[in-house]
Amino acid sequence: MFSQAWALPSQNLESIEYLEHQGSAAIEIGFSESLQYLSHFPLRAGATLRIFVGPRTAVDLEIDSLPYTQALRAPDSKEIPLSQVTFKINEAGEASVIVDFERVVKYTVSAGSRPNMLLIVLPDHKITTHVQMKSAKIIQDKSSPAYKLLVLGRTALKEGKNKRAIQIFTKMLGMPTSKERQEALELLGVARQRNGQQAHAKAMYREYLKQYEDTDGAARVKQRLSDLLHGQLKPKARLKVSKKADKKTTSRFYGSFAQYYYRGQNSTEEAGTTVSQSLLLNQLSLSWRIRSADYDIRNFLYASHSHDFISTAGKPVTPQTAYSQIKNSRLGFSARLGRQTGSKGGVLGKFDGLQASYDVAHSVSVNAVGGYPVNFTDKRSVQTAKPFWGIGFELDGGRNQIDILPYYIHQDIDGIVDREAVGSEFRFFGKEGNFYALVDYDIAYSDLNIYLFRGQYNWRKDTIFSLNFDFRNSPLLFTSNALIGRTDVSTIEELLLIRTEDEIRELAEARVGNSTTLSAGVSHTFSPRYQANADLTLAQQSFVIEDAVSGFLDADSEEQIYLSAQLIASRWFNERDISVLGFRMSQTGSYDEVSLSVSNRLPFRKDWKFDTRFRVDMRQNDTGEDLTKYRPSIRMNYRRTRGMNFEMELGVELWRYGGETNNTDFQRTFANMGYRWNF
Repeated sequence: MFSQAWALPSQNLESIEYLEHQGSAAIEIGFSESLQYLSHFPLRAGATLRIFVGPRTAVDLEIDSLPYTQALRAPDSKEIPLSQVTFKINEAGEASVIVDFERVVKYTVSAGSRPNMLLIVLPDHKITTHVQMKSAKIIQDKSSPAYKLLVLGRTALKEGKNKRAIQIFTKMLGMPTSKERQEALELLGVARQRNGQQAHAKAMYREYLKQYEDTDGAARVKQRLSDLLHGQLKPKARLKVSKKADKKTTSRFYGSFAQYYYRGQNSTEEAGTTVSQSLLLNQLSLSWRIRSADYDIRNFLYASHSHDFISTAGKPVTPQTAYSQIKNSRLGFSARLGRQTGSKGGVLGKFDGLQASYDVAHSVSVNAVGGYPVNFTDKRSVQTAKPFWGIGFELDGGRNQIDILPYYIHQDIDGIVDREAVGSEFRFFGKEGNFYALVDYDIAYSDLNIYLFRGQYNWRKDTIFSLNFDFRNSPLLFTSNALIGRTDVSTIEELLLIRTEDEIRELAEARVGNSTTLSAGVSHTFSPRYQANADLTLAQQSFVIEDAVSGFLDADSEEQIYLSAQLIASRWFNERDISVLGFRMSQTGSYDEVSLSVSNRLPFRKDWKFDTRFRVDMRQNDTGEDLTKYRPSIRMNYRRTRGMNFEMELGVELWRYGGETNNTDFQRTFANMGYRWNF
């Protein structure tokens, strides 16, 4: 099994965005595929944050046996001291996200607004200056003291009571930061101007532009300031319109390049020692951001290349993600063109194409998407035989309300319907927790394709409950499923020559089973040093297989149970280390297994980090065979400069057989080393 060429996982980091969330600065981390937030540590503050993501049920089939590391350099920001985000998958297939800050910060962590996102909120940080920020809707709490004062100030200004308005708005600026502060600052300038205090008015307008340059109101305040300056000029003097501020454009190019070499050796008594892996992995990530008063343009590329020194088959450079995105906050318009993740509108996975959004009202957006799905077996070509298009809406429920995103999507294959579905996403964010739900119904086949629910409930300050339910067709229902298992034809176009469209649809339906996964978890922090997590997952899969002798389809099913627990501790060896004690019990249709693990991440001095890990898997197969796996490993990380990192890992895997078996003991030695350059 270790002689197979290693493939990149389908999950990878895709974006880092800064935005405002409930009045505070926030970081949204996007992935190419969905993931499940499990827990994080330390709970409230730290210079390094580790987020555990799942599911922990099984290893991605594309990952195979090698660890995986991908890092993205954070966009520059004076307000947000983020340095780098790293996505790691260890030898056991357990995934985590490591977020490095430039200093100790306070934070809260939760699932993001979509199933492929994580959200980190920094309550002590505010976005006030020109940063790479998503446009955020300001939602006012009508019961807050600030909002009540704002209403009084508006009324006073409307009635011509300028001095009264000045008193109210000045008082608001002295209060703790609120969502109403932005409007109060602008109206204070208006009140000062109407009261004849021109110098004070100019100061207020300039302060507004300094703090809220990236907001929709900036263009309006610029015009107020321009009119004020124009009115102060002498009648005979001509106004020299300076559009330097309006035309100010910033451009920032950054990225990273990484190379990792993996080597593995297998040893048995009969075959001796053989080299099982010798592979070089190259990763390139590029970001080019262009910003002006109205526009935010982002160009992003993530490409990979692997060279297998054992296999003669070459693998060219593969563009995992490549797109150009433009946003206009003043017009409420955004569009993204290229290879990207279908983040909404019923697009299931990555695609090559265009998605666009336009705000038709304060809380209503219309979305459109079109393109071709990405074939994961050949990411270097475009599936032009599978065009799709879709339309949807985003209904913003406002503060502590549910956002609803209904959609319709249509996909063809070789001239006939491949998928036609309606559905909707539902999402909710509040102090007590959040949830995300998705319903996808195929109207061409009159069949429920997906029902997904992911929820997080903050029961107490230190206790978080999570619930996840996932029901879906397996594989997802497409007309192209009729090709599964066929050797006589390779395309639907060829199949149409020997079958009618109705017969092809029957073949597709007959090859679709379903899978159901229910998991519940709890995370409790006992102190700043200790946290415990536990989750239980029940999975059932009904699948269709083709009998190799008779050629007829047959149905089968399998049930799986997974129980996982972790104890996370810090400051065992120094002030910055994190240790994890893990337990997992697995019960499947073919084996029962108990796994124990211990790991430690130990920063040493300023530039060194050591990750040590030991794992034991004790498996009993339904054939009567016993298998115990021992996996010790150590990883070293050295940061030469702020932009240059070096890594090396050494490990051994020992397989010891017992019971009713004909297998002999097995040993694998593995090593990998590489570097990452952030520029």
